[in-house]
Amino acid sequence: MELPIFYNQSDEWGKTLLLYDSALKELNTRLEIINNDFKLAHQYNPIEHITSRIKSSQSIAKKIRKLGMELTVENIVNHVNDVAGIRIICSFTSDIYRIAELLSRQSDIRILRVKDYIQNPKPNGYMSYHMIVTVPVFLSDRMVETKAEIQIRTIAMDFWASLEHKIYYKFEGNAPDYIRRELKECAELVAFLDKKMLSINEEIKDYARLEEFKAMAAGAFVSVQESVMGAGQEGEAYAQSDPEEEILSDYREVKEEDKEDTDMGMLEAMKQRVISENAGVYQTGNEEADTGENPAGGEKEDKKQNTYTDKVPFVGDLFAGGKKKKKRDLGLNGA
Repeated sequence: MELPIFYNQSDEWGKTLLLYDSALKELNTRLEIINNDFKLAHQYNPIEHITSRIKSSQSIAKKIRKLGMELTVENIVNHVNDVAGIRIICSFTSDIYRIAELLSRQSDIRILRVKDYIQNPKPNGYMSYHMIVTVPVFLSDRMVETKAEIQIRTIAMDFWASLEHKIYYKFEGNAPDYIRRELKECAELVAFLDKKMLSINEEIKDYARLEEFKAMAAGAFVSVQESVMGAGQEGEAYAQSDPEEEILSDYREVKEEDKEDTDMGMLEAMKQRVISENAGVYQTGNEEADTGENPAGGEKEDKKQNTYTDKVPFVGDLFAGGKKKKKRDLGLNGA
């Protein structure tokens, strides 16, 4: 990178540029590892693409002059935080905060400053998540913590920011008021689009989890029918019923009440509800056997099908959880 003509610390500046370039390479490698690991673990990559740059010497000089300081390497290092810059483009706003959190967990990356222009957009409508960090750069004889700026945006935010920059460049920073207003309206549309796309993505994930849950719960219903109903009339009636709505009903109810993070957790919660709500006396015989006498007034027959039990016979058969059965399905209403 060429230096301003009045700058006379070429050797020192060249070494400093090496640090900034190395910091960008370090961050790029770490972000690539994060993205690949996340894709392997969750079948989803939160990062669409990454760009990086070293700030031009003219921009650096302009910033130093604006601060009213002398153009020296020391002043650049101490007061210009975005000499090394990296931009991360994500699909959804949730990915932005996920990436920021994963970076902050790395013990040798220090977070110096955070500016959240997503929660608090700039007056012109600009949105992005900015982090000023230091990254360790290991040289042959020492380690140097080097500053870099990280910008994390969605595709829509980056689209708006890029075009806004080009438009303002044409006006040399003095765009008419009506242009400013229209750009602000476009920024609001971008924010709405990001929220809408995130909402759709969450609905898709919920739908996929629900389909997986329904598949797991199907085995539970088979066990319920075989263990409790048998092959009798009630079992045939139950087999002909459509249990899907009951699965969905319990899924949503347990999810709302128990706030479980996983479907296996919700299945376990449903199992506990089966035990707590349905435990007690389960009828396994006919009404005549309920009195303990046979129709002729004789002694109670010692038959397994004409007994009571205070255990829930099918809970143990449910591979990962349970299903709350309505009492009318099990013949518990005394009907």
